[in-house]
Amino acid sequence: MNRITYYKLIWKNHRSFAIFSMVFIMLLQFLILYLITTFNLPSIIQTLLVQMPEKIKVYLSESFFNTLTLDGAAAFGFNHPLVLTLLAISAVNIPTMHISREMESGTLELLLSHPFRRQSLFLKLWISGCLLLLVIILAGLVGSVSAVTIYHHLTPELFIKMVKIGFNLWLLFVLVMSYTLLIAVFARTGSRAGNYAAVLTLVFYLLYFLSQLWDEIKFTKPFNIFTYYEPQKLMFGQANFLLNCMVLIALILSCFLLSRWQFIRRDIP
Repeated sequence: MNRITYYKLIWKNHRSFAIFSMVFIMLLQFLILYLITTFNLPSIIQTLLVQMPEKIKVYLSESFFNTLTLDGAAAFGFNHPLVLTLLAISAVNIPTMHISREMESGTLELLLSHPFRRQSLFLKLWISGCLLLLVIILAGLVGSVSAVTIYHHLTPELFIKMVKIGFNLWLLFVLVMSYTLLIAVFARTGSRAGNYAAVLTLVFYLLYFLSQLWDEIKFTKPFNIFTYYEPQKLMFGQANFLLNCMVLIALILSCFLLSRWQFIRRDIP
Protein backbone atom coordinates (compact mmCIF):
# COMPACT_ATOMS: atom_id res chain seq x y z
CA MET A 1 0.00 0.00 0.00
CA ASN A 2 1.50 3.34 -1.03
CA ARG A 3 1.45 6.55 0.96
CA ILE A 4 -1.58 8.07 -0.74
CA THR A 5 -3.87 5.02 -0.77
CA TYR A 6 -4.55 5.00 2.97
CA TYR A 7 -5.37 8.72 2.97
CA LYS A 8 -7.81 8.08 0.12
CA LEU A 9 -9.37 5.21 2.06
CA ILE A 10 -10.01 7.40 5.10
CA TRP A 11 -11.39 10.22 2.97
CA LYS A 12 -13.71 7.78 1.14
CA ASN A 13 -15.06 6.44 4.44
CA HIS A 14 -15.72 9.88 5.93
CA ARG A 15 -16.28 12.25 3.02
CA SER A 16 -20.10 12.19 3.12
CA PHE A 17 -20.32 13.30 6.74
CA ALA A 18 -17.37 15.67 6.34
CA ILE A 19 -19.01 17.42 3.36
CA PHE A 20 -22.32 17.62 5.21
CA SER A 21 -20.56 19.12 8.25
CA MET A 22 -18.71 21.64 6.09
CA VAL A 23 -21.85 22.85 4.34
CA PHE A 24 -23.95 22.91 7.53
CA ILE A 25 -21.39 24.80 9.62
CA MET A 26 -20.65 27.24 6.80
CA LEU A 27 -24.35 28.06 6.39
CA LEU A 28 -24.89 28.26 10.16
CA GLN A 29 -22.04 30.73 10.58
CA PHE A 30 -23.34 32.80 7.70
CA LEU A 31 -26.89 32.77 9.07
CA ILE A 32 -25.90 33.81 12.60
CA LEU A 33 -24.00 36.85 11.36
CA TYR A 34 -26.77 37.71 8.91
CA LEU A 35 -29.42 37.63 11.65
CA ILE A 36 -27.47 40.12 13.75
CA THR A 37 -28.17 42.75 11.10
CA THR A 38 -31.87 42.02 10.62
CA PHE A 39 -33.46 41.51 14.07
CA ASN A 40 -33.77 43.75 17.11
CA LEU A 41 -32.32 41.12 19.42
CA PRO A 42 -31.42 43.30 22.46
CA SER A 43 -35.02 44.15 23.32
CA ILE A 44 -36.17 40.55 22.84
CA ILE A 45 -33.47 39.07 25.08
CA GLN A 46 -33.82 41.79 27.72
CA THR A 47 -37.50 40.87 28.08
CA LEU A 48 -36.62 37.19 28.53
CA LEU A 49 -33.89 37.87 31.09
CA VAL A 50 -36.24 39.69 33.43
CA GLN A 51 -38.15 36.42 33.99
CA MET A 52 -35.08 34.28 34.79
CA PRO A 53 -33.35 33.33 38.09
CA GLU A 54 -30.39 35.47 39.13
CA LYS A 55 -27.63 32.94 38.42
CA ILE A 56 -29.00 32.14 34.98
CA LYS A 57 -29.32 35.85 34.34
CA VAL A 58 -25.67 36.47 35.26
CA TYR A 59 -24.48 33.63 33.04
CA LEU A 60 -26.57 34.76 30.09
CA SER A 61 -25.53 38.36 30.56
CA GLU A 62 -21.91 37.32 30.08
CA SER A 63 -22.43 34.93 27.17
CA PHE A 64 -25.65 36.06 25.50
CA PHE A 65 -25.27 39.82 25.39
CA ASN A 66 -21.86 39.44 23.77
CA THR A 67 -23.60 37.80 20.82
CA LEU A 68 -25.57 40.96 20.16
CA THR A 69 -22.48 42.58 18.68
CA LEU A 70 -20.80 41.57 15.46
CA ASP A 71 -17.67 40.31 17.25
CA GLY A 72 -19.73 38.42 19.82
CA ALA A 73 -21.89 36.76 17.18
CA ALA A 74 -18.80 35.71 15.21
CA ALA A 75 -17.41 34.06 18.35
CA PHE A 76 -20.75 32.50 19.32
CA GLY A 77 -21.04 30.76 15.95
CA PHE A 78 -17.87 28.76 16.66
CA ASN A 79 -19.25 27.74 20.05
CA HIS A 80 -22.73 26.75 18.90
CA PRO A 81 -23.75 23.31 20.26
CA LEU A 82 -24.50 22.02 16.76
CA VAL A 83 -21.01 22.98 15.57
CA LEU A 84 -19.41 21.29 18.58
CA THR A 85 -21.58 18.19 18.09
CA LEU A 86 -20.67 17.72 14.42
CA LEU A 87 -16.97 18.14 15.18
CA ALA A 88 -17.21 15.74 18.12
CA ILE A 89 -18.88 13.08 15.95
CA SER A 90 -16.04 13.27 13.42
CA ALA A 91 -13.36 13.35 16.11
CA VAL A 92 -14.77 10.26 17.82
CA ASN A 93 -15.78 8.30 14.72
CA ILE A 94 -12.48 8.45 12.81
CA PRO A 95 -10.26 6.64 15.37
CA THR A 96 -13.05 4.30 16.45
CA MET A 97 -13.79 3.13 12.89
CA HIS A 98 -10.19 2.67 11.81
CA ILE A 99 -8.76 1.11 14.97
CA SER A 100 -11.27 -0.73 17.17
CA ARG A 101 -13.84 -1.69 14.54
CA GLU A 102 -11.22 -2.74 12.00
CA MET A 103 -9.59 -4.89 14.67
CA GLU A 104 -12.95 -6.59 15.23
CA SER A 105 -13.61 -7.16 11.53
CA GLY A 106 -10.06 -8.29 10.70
CA THR A 107 -9.54 -5.40 8.26
CA LEU A 108 -6.69 -3.98 10.29
CA GLU A 109 -4.86 -7.31 10.23
CA LEU A 110 -5.28 -7.38 6.45
CA LEU A 111 -3.89 -3.86 6.11
CA LEU A 112 -0.88 -4.72 8.23
CA SER A 113 -0.19 -7.82 6.13
CA HIS A 114 0.98 -5.40 3.42
CA PRO A 115 4.47 -3.89 3.63
CA PHE A 116 3.03 -1.16 5.81
CA ARG A 117 4.59 -0.39 9.18
CA ARG A 118 2.29 0.02 12.17
CA GLN A 119 3.67 3.39 13.17
CA SER A 120 3.23 4.63 9.59
CA LEU A 121 -0.42 3.54 9.54
CA PHE A 122 -1.02 5.09 12.96
CA LEU A 123 0.57 8.40 11.94
CA LYS A 124 -1.38 8.55 8.66
CA LEU A 125 -4.64 7.92 10.51
CA TRP A 126 -3.92 10.70 13.00
CA ILE A 127 -2.87 13.16 10.28
CA SER A 128 -5.98 12.31 8.23
CA GLY A 129 -8.21 13.01 11.21
CA CYS A 130 -6.46 16.32 11.86
CA LEU A 131 -6.90 17.36 8.23
CA LEU A 132 -10.58 16.41 8.13
CA LEU A 133 -11.29 18.45 11.26
CA LEU A 134 -9.30 21.34 9.85
CA VAL A 135 -11.26 21.34 6.58
CA ILE A 136 -14.59 21.40 8.44
CA ILE A 137 -13.48 24.33 10.61
CA LEU A 138 -12.10 26.20 7.60
CA ALA A 139 -15.54 25.90 5.99
CA GLY A 140 -16.99 27.60 9.06
CA LEU A 141 -14.42 30.37 8.76
CA VAL A 142 -15.37 30.86 5.12
CA GLY A 143 -19.02 31.24 6.15
CA SER A 144 -18.18 33.79 8.85
CA VAL A 145 -15.80 35.81 6.71
CA SER A 146 -18.30 35.86 3.82
CA ALA A 147 -21.13 37.11 6.03
CA VAL A 148 -19.01 39.81 7.65
CA THR A 149 -17.70 40.94 4.27
CA ILE A 150 -21.17 41.11 2.69
CA TYR A 151 -23.23 42.60 5.54
CA HIS A 152 -20.61 44.38 7.66
CA HIS A 153 -17.02 45.45 7.34
CA LEU A 154 -14.25 42.87 7.72
CA THR A 155 -11.29 44.41 9.53
CA PRO A 156 -7.85 42.75 9.82
CA GLU A 157 -8.27 42.66 13.60
CA LEU A 158 -11.58 40.77 13.41
CA PHE A 159 -10.19 38.38 10.80
CA ILE A 160 -7.16 37.55 12.98
CA LYS A 161 -9.42 36.96 15.99
CA MET A 162 -11.63 34.58 14.01
CA VAL A 163 -8.58 32.68 12.77
CA LYS A 164 -7.32 32.36 16.35
CA ILE A 165 -10.69 31.04 17.48
CA GLY A 166 -10.76 28.59 14.59
CA PHE A 167 -7.25 27.35 15.42
CA ASN A 168 -8.14 26.99 19.11
CA LEU A 169 -11.28 25.05 18.13
CA TRP A 170 -9.22 22.81 15.88
CA LEU A 171 -6.80 22.00 18.71
CA LEU A 172 -9.70 21.21 21.03
CA PHE A 173 -11.11 18.59 18.68
CA VAL A 174 -7.73 17.21 17.72
CA LEU A 175 -7.46 16.53 21.45
CA VAL A 176 -10.88 14.82 21.44
CA MET A 177 -9.72 12.70 18.49
CA SER A 178 -6.41 11.94 20.24
CA TYR A 179 -7.94 10.69 23.48
CA THR A 180 -10.48 8.71 21.44
CA LEU A 181 -7.52 7.12 19.67
CA LEU A 182 -5.97 6.38 23.05
CA ILE A 183 -9.18 4.69 24.23
CA ALA A 184 -9.49 2.80 20.94
CA VAL A 185 -6.03 1.22 21.07
CA PHE A 186 -6.72 -0.09 24.59
CA ALA A 187 -10.38 -1.09 24.06
CA ARG A 188 -11.45 -4.51 22.87
CA THR A 189 -14.53 -3.47 20.92
CA GLY A 190 -15.17 -0.53 18.61
CA SER A 191 -18.57 0.39 19.98
CA ARG A 192 -17.27 0.51 23.53
CA ALA A 193 -14.37 2.79 22.58
CA GLY A 194 -16.69 5.17 20.76
CA ASN A 195 -19.16 5.22 23.64
CA TYR A 196 -16.46 5.92 26.23
CA ALA A 197 -15.02 8.80 24.19
CA ALA A 198 -18.45 10.31 23.48
CA VAL A 199 -19.49 10.13 27.14
CA LEU A 200 -16.19 11.62 28.28
CA THR A 201 -16.59 14.55 25.88
CA LEU A 202 -20.18 15.11 27.00
CA VAL A 203 -19.17 15.05 30.67
CA PHE A 204 -16.48 17.64 30.01
CA TYR A 205 -19.01 19.88 28.26
CA LEU A 206 -21.71 19.55 30.93
CA LEU A 207 -19.26 20.16 33.76
CA TYR A 208 -17.95 23.23 31.98
CA PHE A 209 -21.48 24.60 31.59
CA LEU A 210 -22.50 23.81 35.18
CA SER A 211 -19.27 25.20 36.65
CA GLN A 212 -20.31 28.62 35.37
CA LEU A 213 -23.55 28.41 37.35
CA TRP A 214 -22.55 26.62 40.56
CA ASP A 215 -19.67 27.85 42.70
CA GLU A 216 -19.37 24.39 44.30
CA ILE A 217 -17.90 22.85 41.15
CA LYS A 218 -15.82 25.75 39.89
CA PHE A 219 -12.71 23.91 41.10
CA THR A 220 -13.12 21.55 38.12
CA LYS A 221 -12.56 24.27 35.52
CA PRO A 222 -8.73 23.99 35.28
CA PHE A 223 -9.14 20.25 34.61
CA ASN A 224 -11.76 20.70 31.89
CA ILE A 225 -10.70 20.78 28.24
CA PHE A 226 -13.44 23.28 27.37
CA THR A 227 -11.88 25.80 29.75
CA TYR A 228 -9.11 26.13 27.17
CA TYR A 229 -11.54 27.03 24.41
CA GLU A 230 -13.65 30.08 25.23
CA PRO A 231 -14.27 31.92 21.95
CA GLN A 232 -16.18 34.87 23.43
CA LYS A 233 -13.34 35.58 25.84
CA LEU A 234 -10.80 35.23 23.04
CA MET A 235 -12.76 37.64 20.89
CA PHE A 236 -12.83 40.31 23.62
CA GLY A 237 -9.27 39.81 24.83
CA GLN A 238 -10.24 38.15 28.12
CA ALA A 239 -8.48 34.82 27.52
CA ASN A 240 -4.86 33.81 27.01
CA PHE A 241 -4.66 32.35 23.49
CA LEU A 242 -1.10 31.05 23.88
CA LEU A 243 -1.87 29.38 27.21
CA ASN A 244 -4.94 27.68 25.72
CA CYS A 245 -2.92 26.38 22.79
CA MET A 246 -0.01 25.21 24.95
CA VAL A 247 -2.27 23.24 27.30
CA LEU A 248 -4.18 21.60 24.44
CA ILE A 249 -1.00 20.78 22.51
CA ALA A 250 0.58 19.21 25.61
CA LEU A 251 -2.48 17.01 26.12
CA ILE A 252 -2.58 16.10 22.42
CA LEU A 253 1.06 15.03 22.42
CA SER A 254 0.59 13.00 25.61
CA CYS A 255 -2.39 11.11 24.16
CA PHE A 256 -0.69 10.69 20.79
CA LEU A 257 2.55 9.25 22.20
CA LEU A 258 0.84 6.91 24.65
CA SER A 259 -1.61 5.60 22.04
CA ARG A 260 1.21 5.16 19.50
CA TRP A 261 3.19 3.13 22.06
CA GLN A 262 0.20 0.89 22.81
CA PHE A 263 -0.72 0.44 19.14
CA ILE A 264 2.80 -0.65 18.19
CA ARG A 265 3.04 -3.19 21.00
CA ARG A 266 -0.57 -4.47 20.94
CA ASP A 267 -1.31 -7.93 19.63
CA ILE A 268 -3.72 -7.62 16.66
CA PRO A 269 -5.53 -10.92 16.03
